[in-house]
Amino acid sequence: MANTNKVVYVIDDDEIFHFIVKKMFGLQGWDVVVNSFLSAEDAIEDLGSFAELPCLIILDMNMQRMNGWDFIEAYRELKQRTQQDVPIIMCSSSMNIQDMEKVKRTPELMAYITKPLDRSKMKVIEEYL
Repeated sequence: MANTNKVVYVIDDDEIFHFIVKKMFGLQGWDVVVNSFLSAEDAIEDLGSFAELPCLIILDMNMQRMNGWDFIEAYRELKQRTQQDVPIIMCSSSMNIQDMEKVKRTPELMAYITKPLDRSKMKVIEEYL
């Protein structure tokens, strides 16, 4: 069971996905605040403000302008300043083997889950809360 006041960032350009994530978190009974970002740029800006860092980031791979990989590049620079690591789970509808291999080679990424979310994928998320 997650502790109170935990914040999870969901970075995805699909508003329906944000709705589903919040619904799934609610169904799990997790006391977690979900901050939704429809663009990676907005999330980086928020992280850069040195507000309290989230306990987890759920990141979409394919977004307009700045995609998930671009976000990770920007996040690495931020991480050096904050000296804190936030686990990132990449979430995508892509089943591309190259993408999955790239995830394994990316130290910031703890896991790769495919859409749509289901109970087993929520268990993966729970491991990092």
